[in-house]
Amino acid sequence: MVTGAASGLGRAMLERLAAAGWRVAAVDLDGPLATLPPTAGVSPITADVRDADAWSAIHDRLRGEWPGLGLLVNAAGVGATGEVGTLPDAQWRRVLDTNLLGTALGCETFLPWLRSARRSHLVNVASIAGILAPPSMAAYAASKAGVIAISEAIAAECDRRRPGVTVVCPGFFRSGLLESWHFSSGVERREAERRMAASLWSSDRVADHVVTALDRNRRYVVVGHQARWLWRLKRLAPRATTALVRSIYRRLK
Repeated sequence: MVTGAASGLGRAMLERLAAAGWRVAAVDLDGPLATLPPTAGVSPITADVRDADAWSAIHDRLRGEWPGLGLLVNAAGVGATGEVGTLPDAQWRRVLDTNLLGTALGCETFLPWLRSARRSHLVNVASIAGILAPPSMAAYAASKAGVIAISEAIAAECDRRRPGVTVVCPGFFRSGLLESWHFSSGVERREAERRMAASLWSSDRVADHVVTALDRNRRYVVVGHQARWLWRLKRLAPRATTALVRSIYRRLK
C-alpha cells in the first residue's frame, strides 16, 4: 500500500512496484487519484490519511481481499513555511495532522498485519528538514522529526526485523510538493522554487534509491549530496551546523 500515491515520490514508488508485479493499493484524495491512469494490479482508494476511520476501512477492505501485506509506504505529505510566531495555527494543524498523525495512524493500523508476514517492510517518508530543522520550516521539520522518531521506535519494537523499517530523508527534489505548500512570504516561495528547479534529484531517482534500500534493508535513505553532508555535520558538530544554516537563511532575507 502506498499513500500519497497520486503524485511525487508516492506516485514514483507506485509505478515501480506495479512494474515489478506487486498488487498495490494506491491511497490519496479523490481529486489527485483521478490523475492516475488505469494500471494492472493497482487499486485506487480514496481516503484522507488524517482520518482514523478511513484507515480502519482500508484495513478491513484489504484484509478481506488480500492474503497478506508485504509493504506499507507512508508518502502522503504537505508543507508550510513561516517563522514561529507568524504561522497560523491552521497551518500547524494541517502539516502535523497530515505528515505526523497520518503516518502514525497508518503504522498503528497496519503494523500488526505487517508483523504477521514472514517478510514485510515499512517505509516512512520524512525529510532532511526533520534532522536540520531549517529556519521558517518549524512546522514541517517538527512533523518530519516525528516521523523519524516513530520509525526508530518501531524498528526497536520489532522482533526478527518484521517488518524491516526504512525512513527516507531527502533534501529538495523535483516533485509536486510545492503545489500543496503554504508560503508566508514571496521570498520563501521563490527560494523553494529555485531550489527545487535546480535539484538534480527527481521523484523517480529518489524512488530508485528507496527500492534499493528495501532490498538491502537499510534504515536511512538520505538523498542529495548537500543533504548527506549536512546530516553528517549535524551529528558531529550540531552548534556549527545551526550557525551555518542560520547564516544561509539570513542571506535570503
